[in-house]
Amino acid sequence: MSFLQLIRIRAIDATPGLLLAALGVACLVVALGQPFRLPSGRPGPGFVPALLAASLTVLGLLHAATARGAAQAAPGGARAGIMLCLAVAGFALLLPRVGFLPASWAAGSLALAAAGGMRPLAILAGGGALALAATALFLGGLGLPTPALGAR
Repeated sequence: MSFLQLIRIRAIDATPGLLLAALGVACLVVALGQPFRLPSGRPGPGFVPALLAASLTVLGLLHAATARGAAQAAPGGARAGIMLCLAVAGFALLLPRVGFLPASWAAGSLALAAAGGMRPLAILAGGGALALAATALFLGGLGLPTPALGAR
């Protein structure tokens, strides 16, 4: 294999990471158009999107920098993808009906079930721990105006 072929393969492998980084930069530009902090000192509507966009940019660049060639598909990849989509959709559907804590518990449990190899009790306990951490962060720390329990 020649050096040029090696560079071509590496560039192809790094492309998804570079695309994620570009998407992160574009989202960061949009997010920085929103107020980062409110006059009261609390995080503004641009705080979380800017944080997520910056994280996406960094993770995309890390992925591109560590691209090593085509990896073999992991077993259960489709199942994991479906479970993660169900976690996001379930959170969106449950949030206005049951509140933040139960919705995040269900989403966290489904996300943990996507990994496979965990016992059901460990999945439920881990989902509960994730839900408590998310509730403390978003409702307690950031003051998200969403009820922890119950419908709006």
